[in-house]
Amino acid sequence: MSMWFYDDRNEMEGFNNLREAVKRLEKEYLDLRIQLRDTERDLKSDPDSEYLQAKVKYLKKRLKDIEKKGPRLADDHPLEFSLFSAPHG
Repeated sequence: MSMWFYDDRNEMEGFNNLREAVKRLEKEYLDLRIQLRDTERDLKSDPDSEYLQAKVKYLKKRLKDIEKKGPRLADDHPLEFSLFSAPHG
């Protein structure tokens, strides 16, 4: 065991598994947000399309499910701002 966390992080299987799971969740969330943006844009050009309305509803539901799994994904300010930015005041 080394003195620094980053020296032996490759040996920690749990850490790597968690990191990969978070990456997959973030990628899925981003993909859904992009699909929702594009579908809403298409819906504005064709507001009577039942298919597009159903797709928007479905994508919003999937996004809410992912936000329940990872609530920090839907925060207004990323966690990194709180951790690494200068203090206010």
